[in-house]
Amino acid sequence: MRRLSPDPRAWLGNRSPRRLAVWGGVAVLVIAAVGAAGFYAYFGVLAHHAPADVRESVRADPAVSVTEAYGGYVVRAGEDATRLGVVFYPGGRVAPDAYLPTAARMAARANVTVVVPKMRVNLAVFSQGRATQIIEGEPGVSRWVVGGHSLGGAMACRYAHENPDAVDGLFLVGAYCDRPVRETPALVVVGTRDAVLNRERFAATRGNLPADAAVRRVEGMNHSQAGWYTGQRGGQPARIGTREAHRRLATAFARWLCTDLEDCRGAARPAS
Repeated sequence: MRRLSPDPRAWLGNRSPRRLAVWGGVAVLVIAAVGAAGFYAYFGVLAHHAPADVRESVRADPAVSVTEAYGGYVVRAGEDATRLGVVFYPGGRVAPDAYLPTAARMAARANVTVVVPKMRVNLAVFSQGRATQIIEGEPGVSRWVVGGHSLGGAMACRYAHENPDAVDGLFLVGAYCDRPVRETPALVVVGTRDAVLNRERFAATRGNLPADAAVRRVEGMNHSQAGWYTGQRGGQPARIGTREAHRRLATAFARWLCTDLEDCRGAARPAS
């Protein structure tokens, strides 16, 4: 029987340690590249989008105007909609177009401008400071509400924490605040069918918001109805339609603007 040589050079083809190190480095780079490509494909290419017909219906809506900017969308309603603007950060792995219907309903109901920007790889954690570019790029807007959905809402909280002078209000949907923003008026909207939101973390971080922050629960609304998309991991079926969820969300937003920010232009409008 043939014995294996105790010398590793015999079964490694007499490769030098230096050459082995080079090949090991190449292998690591290849593995990292494959992992990065998979990460980008999952969060970027395979992100959640609104159905094409839903996106087109928003563009055709005479109540709002839609323009593409900041990698996402700017939705305006009313002649004086530039007086108050909303920067809305998308949730994790959700594209900006998934929030077009929500933005349109909010803009029309509250008579404001809503900006839904693109996040790097559709993850707001990589674009926490995105609101600064928008605020600086819209000089006609005199007041700003910053907010978002899910991960986007948490990152909007961090932005408000770090830029208190730039933010007049905070608006969260299916999200919690992991940084203190106790001096900023805040509205939190949560669907009763939201199974994605970590309720324990939501309760534990409640103290990061002002004591008088408004918390509104939308009966029957699930997590993905903050936008208009399907396939949310961990989600559960809603008990109301998505259009109805958006109507209730926009109504809560308009009333909060009137009560806490004294901007009542849309509060008296019928909640269509």
